[in-house]
Amino acid sequence: MGKKRIRLTWVFACLCCAMLTGCSMFGIVVHKPVVVIQNVAVPLPQGSDITALIQRSAHARRWTTSITAPDVVRCTLAAHSWRIVVDVRHSGPSFSIEYVETEGLFYRPDMQDIHSRYNRSVEALRQRILRDAAKFIPPQPIAAPVYVVAPGSTNTVPQSVTPPRPAVPYTIELFEREGGDGFSYRFVLAISDSAAADLTLSRRIQSDLREAVRADYAAATSTKNLASLRIEFPQYAIKDGKVEGRAQVMAVELLEFVYDPETAHGRLVVKVNPQQYELTRQWVRENIATLAHDKNATLFGIGKPRFTIGREDFRKDEQVLEVEFQTGK
Repeated sequence: MGKKRIRLTWVFACLCCAMLTGCSMFGIVVHKPVVVIQNVAVPLPQGSDITALIQRSAHARRWTTSITAPDVVRCTLAAHSWRIVVDVRHSGPSFSIEYVETEGLFYRPDMQDIHSRYNRSVEALRQRILRDAAKFIPPQPIAAPVYVVAPGSTNTVPQSVTPPRPAVPYTIELFEREGGDGFSYRFVLAISDSAAADLTLSRRIQSDLREAVRADYAAATSTKNLASLRIEFPQYAIKDGKVEGRAQVMAVELLEFVYDPETAHGRLVVKVNPQQYELTRQWVRENIATLAHDKNATLFGIGKPRFTIGREDFRKDEQVLEVEFQTGK
């Protein structure tokens, strides 16, 4: 009798634990509304590299990151049975964390709720970004202009002497278009000690490289619509005071984007170069949300749903790729 009572007590305790913790082994999941993090102010000096800050903070919380747009850092956190993907979108001195997709966390798009693990992970990322921003050491301020009046001069208006510009954090040792398709560039940069301390390319270096690639590509291909060019840095390494890597150019011009909220079905058409079809196709599949945001930032309301790819049609004679997709799957 005593052993039976102990067993019943143990089973009752396990059931209570499962109900309290949301254990899915008994089919019980505690859903929470998907947390929405928008326009969080970041205490950083003007001109600071917020992209690098977000990446460092995410890496510290064991997220992997990639830059999918100039103002978007995609972060992925995964374990053996679940996965979270979010976009950290930044604008000026603020950032937002937007839902992209999850696996194994019982997301219900109609109810906009999910397993509480998602909210805990996203909140921890938000707090880490703010904590790292608070420890940020601002750069030395630029000296104020110096005014000089020549001895014996009758000019009462002082002459302004512009202070010297800060030293360039890098020099270009190699920048060349690779043979073959002409869409890849190799670069080698000798960087300063401050730049070498970064875990990623600084915003200034990225911006300068993008402009150099755009100018060279436009001159080589007579491209006029530079806005359609998307320049990625698929690989680079910082070693011994140098940055060695590659830049990739993709001509992805969004021609048409339609979406029906009632059926959750959409279609997009992009202009592509036939020689880059496979590369462009893969990029479009992974960045439909970015293309949708480019077309209409408020199309899907708060947050971004998961996209499931449907029919694809590449019309080589027109040089366009048409992709159908479904949301909320």
